Amino acid sequence: MSRRGIILFTALFFSLVSFYGYALEFKGVIFEDRLTIGDTDCVLNGVGIRKKFFVEVYYGGLYLPQKTGDSRAVIEMDVPKAVVLKVVYKKVDAEKWREGWVEGFKKTAESYGGDLKERIDRFVSFFDEPVVKGEEVRVVYVPNRGTEVIVKGRSKGVIPGSDFMKALWAIWFGEEPASEELKKGMLGM
Repeated sequence: MSRRGIILFTALFFSLVSFYGYALEFKGVIFEDRLTIGDTDCVLNGVGIRKKFFVEVYYGGLYLPQKTGDSRAVIEMDVPKAVVLKVVYKKVDAEKWREGWVEGFKKTAESYGGDLKERIDRFVSFFDEPVVKGEEVRVVYVPNRGTEVIVKGRSKGVIPGSDFMKALWAIWFGEEPASEELKKGMLGM
């Protein structure tokens, strides 16, 4: 390729990158490199894989105001943050989502005090339909507002309280996470 060709290719490449923005492709699935949560610009911290019986179910992306590999900080930080779950399995039934959340909260809820049962039940009720390959679930936390669940682009509701948020985030980032592989990936390890 001539010098002129290289210059034209480089200019075209950077103009397309500027036009389309940046993204991360993880095993053929695209994750935005940034999300605006409330008034805060958050960056993609990392992407991990959730498997069940050796089958890839979804990929999870963690978004934070600043990157970190500290799982305890991810749980405790009272800042805008999100986990985006992109389903790669053919279909995850509503019942499977609910069972997974209930199992996860059994391991984490006591550690964060307060009466979380009603809020956990409400959160679990948001998962009332299957999510199929190519669809996503977003769990978005905004301080002084709460944790919003968005399934297939539709808001299911907001659960108030940083105590609830910490119990939920401990499912992914706690000492006994739902998936060590997912945790490590989202922490950028």
